[in-house]
Amino acid sequence: MNSNYITSVPKLKGGENYYEWCFATENLLVLDGMDKYIKPPAGFEIKPAEDAKTKAKLILTIDPALYVHIRNTGSSAELWTKLKTMFDDTGFSRKITLLRHLISIRLNSCDSMATYVIQIVETAQRLNDTGFTITDEWVGS
Repeated sequence: MNSNYITSVPKLKGGENYYEWCFATENLLVLDGMDKYIKPPAGFEIKPAEDAKTKAKLILTIDPALYVHIRNTGSSAELWTKLKTMFDDTGFSRKITLLRHLISIRLNSCDSMATYVIQIVETAQRLNDTGFTITDEWVGS
């Protein structure tokens, strides 16, 4: 699929936007049928030309300042794993920081009710991504 969707994907700048970038990029690759190259299932036959296209598409979604870290990666799966290792923070301190942020979100410090709800849901999703389960009851309270 030759798409212009790549312009909708935010450039990866580092840890500050890794989760948004990862979600958008993975879905971009799904649209193009390339998602199996970043997370190959067992028995999947890697076609070098398709893997190179997938890697090129990934690189186009990354800020050039990060090229120094990924220049020597071989495959698109290796590139994806390297970026995950570098920027996917699921450690204890990240969980505590996100939990504190969730608890401290106040309606009076937000521009609107929509902004308030978005901040709560987004923070809860990030906590879930770290492996810390946040139930709907927690989000509601």
